[in-house]
Amino acid sequence: MTLPLPESTRNFVLQKSRLQKFSNFGLRFTKYIDWNTNWEKKKDIHNEILSSYIKNESLLESYKNRKKALLENYRTRGYHVECFSMATDYRFISGLGGAHVLETGLMLHPLYGFPFLPASGVKGLARAYAEKVAEASDEELLEVFGSEDKDRVLDSNREGKVVFFDGIPAEFPDIEIDIMNPHYGDYYQGNKPPADYLDPNPITFLAIAPGKAFMFSLFSSEESLLEKSVRWLKGGLIELGAGGKTNVGYGYFKEIVSQNLQEHRETGITSKEEDDLMTRFNKLKLQCNPEKFLGFIKNVKKEEIPILEKISFKDLDSGVINIAIVEGLGKLEVSSEVLKAVARKMLEVIKPHKKWDDKKHERYKKLCLMAGVQQNS
Repeated sequence: MTLPLPESTRNFVLQKSRLQKFSNFGLRFTKYIDWNTNWEKKKDIHNEILSSYIKNESLLESYKNRKKALLENYRTRGYHVECFSMATDYRFISGLGGAHVLETGLMLHPLYGFPFLPASGVKGLARAYAEKVAEASDEELLEVFGSEDKDRVLDSNREGKVVFFDGIPAEFPDIEIDIMNPHYGDYYQGNKPPADYLDPNPITFLAIAPGKAFMFSLFSSEESLLEKSVRWLKGGLIELGAGGKTNVGYGYFKEIVSQNLQEHRETGITSKEEDDLMTRFNKLKLQCNPEKFLGFIKNVKKEEIPILEKISFKDLDSGVINIAIVEGLGKLEVSSEVLKAVARKMLEVIKPHKKWDDKKHERYKKLCLMAGVQQNS
């Protein structure tokens, strides 16, 4: 094997099968590829590379522990921190278009070699969802993401108030060989018109397998901005997809069932109603407005009240769960038990404010009556 390296380095790497024992798969994939191999057999090259993919779980665990300690330090300093995990719904690839000798890249951590989604991509995905789906205002975007112009000399530029971290795998994910098969290469190169007689040109690349969990973390000094950013990021992962080839189904994520809920499912305790309510609530969180919230409440069944009591309305937009919605809540045709449960959940979020006018205080009193609790004087 010939490697594009100084002779002393090449000899060291090739001794005693060291090439098959790298703890950093990124080095093997980006630096140590045989440049005299028949490039027409890229699938064979990918197979050879994957043979040295070592899942060093202890390395990843150490990294996660350091990150956990970092986030805990921010908590102790008064910042609000949010961490959550989501799983790949289908294959996922980040860095496909990056410069690489095989013409198809894969984003791998520069120090540890595991696939990941860089913080810049995580932040960009949240912003894309905020702009395209949530239709966030310019001020909201500025508050969360900062100025688009990053020139620090300009006094008008501002930093975003939410910090996004890399999306990292919960464990070393499986990497698979995938293929794309463009049929009109000659046409794209300007040599021939598009036609069915043109030969396909199979291109192999590496992708992360479906069903693999990734962990995402954010922090901010302002809790409301953090909650909003989490909704936007989850929405982007679920609806827009991350990485490359999203138009053909790659890069979409799905919610991971909580550990307690998973244990209930394994023991047969969970009901179909619980799955249905949680699914409806998760969809509501992605794009919530007063009308959709009231529609969600209207469809809550009496037997779903114990499930409703497990969820938190703090995950919903503050522009929805506020004192103004009480009037609409009172007009819903729902059972008194459902209305009482919903009002109690809303009281966990809505607190009286000294700047309220008489009308808002009256609505708060009405909400307390719905919840069957005595209003604090």
